[in-house]
Amino acid sequence: MKKLFLITLLAVISLFFMYADDGPGTWTQSLSSAGQIWGIAVAPSNPQVVYAASNSTGMWKSTNSGGNWLQINTGLTNLILQCVAVSATNPNIVMCGSTNTGSNPGVYRSSDGGVNWTRVVTGITETNINIQALAIAPANPDIAYCTLFDGTTNSVNGIYKTTNGGVLWVPVTTGIGTIKNFLAVAINPLNSNVVYAGTSFDPLTSMGPSRVYKSVNAGSSWTEISTGLPSLTTDVKPIRQISISRLDTSVVLLGQFVNTDTLGGGMYVSTNGGGLWQKRNSGLPVAVGLLPRSCAIRIGSSTEFYVGLGNATNTTIGVYRSTNQGLSWQEFNGGSMLNTYTVRGLDFKAGTDSTLFAAVAHPTIATGQGVFEYSLPLVGISDPDPMVPQSYNLFQNYPNPFNPVTKIYYQVIKPGVNVKLVVYDVNGKQVSVLVDKVVQSYGETVEFNSTGLSSGIYFYTISVTDPGLGNNSVYTDTKKMMLIK
Repeated sequence: MKKLFLITLLAVISLFFMYADDGPGTWTQSLSSAGQIWGIAVAPSNPQVVYAASNSTGMWKSTNSGGNWLQINTGLTNLILQCVAVSATNPNIVMCGSTNTGSNPGVYRSSDGGVNWTRVVTGITETNINIQALAIAPANPDIAYCTLFDGTTNSVNGIYKTTNGGVLWVPVTTGIGTIKNFLAVAINPLNSNVVYAGTSFDPLTSMGPSRVYKSVNAGSSWTEISTGLPSLTTDVKPIRQISISRLDTSVVLLGQFVNTDTLGGGMYVSTNGGGLWQKRNSGLPVAVGLLPRSCAIRIGSSTEFYVGLGNATNTTIGVYRSTNQGLSWQEFNGGSMLNTYTVRGLDFKAGTDSTLFAAVAHPTIATGQGVFEYSLPLVGISDPDPMVPQSYNLFQNYPNPFNPVTKIYYQVIKPGVNVKLVVYDVNGKQVSVLVDKVVQSYGETVEFNSTGLSSGIYFYTISVTDPGLGNNSVYTDTKKMMLIK
């Protein structure tokens, strides 16, 4: 028995170190026919689903983790895209933003996985709409933010929010003052009330410091959190992207551009939610005009960072990685020509956390653009991915009380289980079946329309069975809601 135990222990240790070994790896190109890719988004609730936004050929989608790609442009009347965001709870809800070049610029939204797109710009008063970034709230896909930039005028009011899936956008700028142009926005993956936004330079002068703002009340008001960032007023310093650790949300990474390293550009890290930013450029090629276009923090980590770089001379640099919160960086172009291109987007395959996707572009070199993938080694036994539910959950409906429509959100720990969600009246009579299917995601938000029902108390019950366990019940729960007409 002791010998068997030792053999088993050695096998487990060997397996751990085998997957902890970084080993050699290479980038592989999975999409090559789409032109410049400016945005990439992997669906957290179904890691097989990936969206890629091209600045010339519109939107592309893969349903097998980059194995094949399909162009999905029905309803997209502007194909010059530069950002994309997908719901954390529903892989079919996706938004993309276009530049102000071409017709009908703005935000487009799909609720059927890109089969159809609708332009959603009501409330955005600018005629020269240039969408720079999008972020969808993790727990509620109806809530989203977009940022706007205009390089020729200073009239754009830079942050807008929707609470109804883009039906109406409203500016959320209390506390921001006269700053108009924003390039980056990010929502805390575990607390949708916490939002970060990064500004650009003054478009009238092409100068002035870029700043970071934070909201802790879902955009109702903002506070500047720029301590530690350079405060020069005579150089260009846009903040292109902000990334928040999903393991430790106090860890935030951003990239800032200036003409030379001596002026303060490069990567900045905060370990206290933006209270203080520290410049961390060791190992980066910062001699002339480092331009961080994209950045990402590995999902199951608060120390492993990735950045996609370019520079002011248009000599592109590729991907760099840090495994110690940016204290040192190493080139991560692994057997590819990524150092010839600008990496405009980075995202991880959620759930497995073992594939990194890169959106690659170049203004003059056509060959080699597209989507690239890198299969990362597993890192032993890590903390669970906060974006993947660790338990089954049925949440309280919202709004409550309601009339006539309310929304109910539930979570499951894996796709492929049977979910039934039923509404009953106070006498136990079934009045509506909201869900009765095998779900292919980690959860969803469903609507209950009470038209034709009388005021009173109603109950909704979820039951989950697992085909892998002989269709045995694995979760049930009931909650109460009130209809007031």
